[in-house]
Amino acid sequence: PAGHRQAVTMLTQLSNREHSVFTAFTITRPDSDDLITRVVNTRVRFKALSKDEINWYADTGEPYDKAGGYGIQGIGAFLVKEISGSYTNVVGLPVCELIDALASLGAISFKEVK
Repeated sequence: PAGHRQAVTMLTQLSNREHSVFTAFTITRPDSDDLITRVVNTRVRFKALSKDEINWYADTGEPYDKAGGYGIQGIGAFLVKEISGSYTNVVGLPVCELIDALASLGAISFKEVK
């Protein structure tokens, strides 16, 4: 959202509802033709928000640089009643899935630490 009004509209639409957060990524190794593409879906359910809660959160300024109008890793955590799937996906990058994909390409290894 670009400002308070848009943030309030978005948060009102999310209140007491479930929505999905999708992130897709493709990785490859420069020395091979191997390619991995993944799409990660996380379901997030908001609690029922009062107008006061919505306006207060919008006034914090936190929603303004967030794609969904909230930051689960910040003050916006209080908005979320339930999450199903990858927390880091909602933050912005599904870390577990990315690391698994990098490992399957042989780009990283967990065999020994040097």
